[in-house]
Amino acid sequence: MSSSGNITKIALAGLAALMLILTAVAPEALAQGLRPKEKMGTDGASTSVKAAKEYDKAIKKERLDAIAEALSKLPPEKLKAIVLRMSRWNQTERMIGQMNQPRNTAPTAKATGQAQATQTGNSAADIARDQGCAAIDYCSRFLKNFTTEGGNRWNRFRDGVFVPIGILFLLPGAVMSQMRAIIAQGNPVVGQVSPIDGLQRSFIGVFLIPASYLIVNYAVDLANSFQYTIAQEYRNMCGTDMYHDAMCAEIRAFGVRYLSENEGSLKVPDPDLAPRFAGLFSPAEGRLWGKLNDPCAGLYLVPPNRDDASMPASTIAARAVLFSTNAAANTGWTICCAFQTAFFYYLFFIGPVFAGLWVWPLKVFRDSFGIWVEGVITLCFWSFFWTTVVLLIACFKGTDDTGIFMLTALNFLATGSVKHAFDFSGLVKAAGMKAAEIGEKMGKAASSGK
Repeated sequence: MSSSGNITKIALAGLAALMLILTAVAPEALAQGLRPKEKMGTDGASTSVKAAKEYDKAIKKERLDAIAEALSKLPPEKLKAIVLRMSRWNQTERMIGQMNQPRNTAPTAKATGQAQATQTGNSAADIARDQGCAAIDYCSRFLKNFTTEGGNRWNRFRDGVFVPIGILFLLPGAVMSQMRAIIAQGNPVVGQVSPIDGLQRSFIGVFLIPASYLIVNYAVDLANSFQYTIAQEYRNMCGTDMYHDAMCAEIRAFGVRYLSENEGSLKVPDPDLAPRFAGLFSPAEGRLWGKLNDPCAGLYLVPPNRDDASMPASTIAARAVLFSTNAAANTGWTICCAFQTAFFYYLFFIGPVFAGLWVWPLKVFRDSFGIWVEGVITLCFWSFFWTTVVLLIACFKGTDDTGIFMLTALNFLATGSVKHAFDFSGLVKAAGMKAAEIGEKMGKAASSGK
């Protein structure tokens, strides 16, 4: 076959491709131009001519003829390059069209959503683990009894600022109380009051102002006593450090796989969701964990058949809910630890002021000092509650695969116990409401297809 014949065939192929493209751009115009008329009268010939002109206009015949003539004058090598470029462009367009088909975009969107949910859950697990260990580390340390250092700035501020304020409140309160007592002797409407009520309260108030110092001092020592006694007895019975075991429990419950521990491709085996231990919650936890990490037990298990990419959507949703719930609970626990320290200083400062207000005849002022004492004692019991929770965390470590369910309950207990303090029935009700809330979150996550 001659070279001129090949060139002619290539030119015709290029012309045909251009005609197809231009025809796709103006289908409606072609349809209107080629649609037969419903009625053909005496002007049938003129209508045919008009239709032919509209057809030529729709396909841009003059332009196509000019392109065909220009292509026929090109050298063979350049013509081949143009035809090859057009062919590759058509292949790219077809590939993009196939990728954008719904049946092909659905798996990609699902995989992207699951990857985002997995990353969100892993980030929440990191927060829960770090904040939980930080709170346990705080509980393992004795509270600094700043009241015993006479020359520190806390005692100087209290003695130089707040004690004079308390005395300033005591003097008018004593006078008003004594006036009320005198009036009550001749007017029974005021009530039964001792004739020396103001003098008695003023003498007691003089001792209450410095006694507020001893109350805070006693509360800090009592909190440290709780912490030392429980931790020491755990060491005597178990031979290990209670706080170290509790930190290992937090690490084990929130062990997530990182990028270097995942395959990073779709060539992963089907997940093995069978439990590794025989604990009460092991069957449920076996469907959740991707890595077992327990520094205290020397356990570090990263099986390839528990890769993040192979986990089902239900596992990813449950992880995200449990990890985010514990992240919030443990962060709240850490903040409560900071509150305990800050509130001890706060109550230490304002104690003399409320001791001075106790002398006043107004009930709201007299009750304020008793409420202040209650607040100081309750604050010291926070350490008792937290130390008991840490003891439970350490004792429950290793009883299940990861312990995520038990840790969720205990992490909530750490914050719920200080919220409800001595209202234990309220604490139980709050725990039930929290469990229902977590279950509702799991239901919503499952229904949304995460």
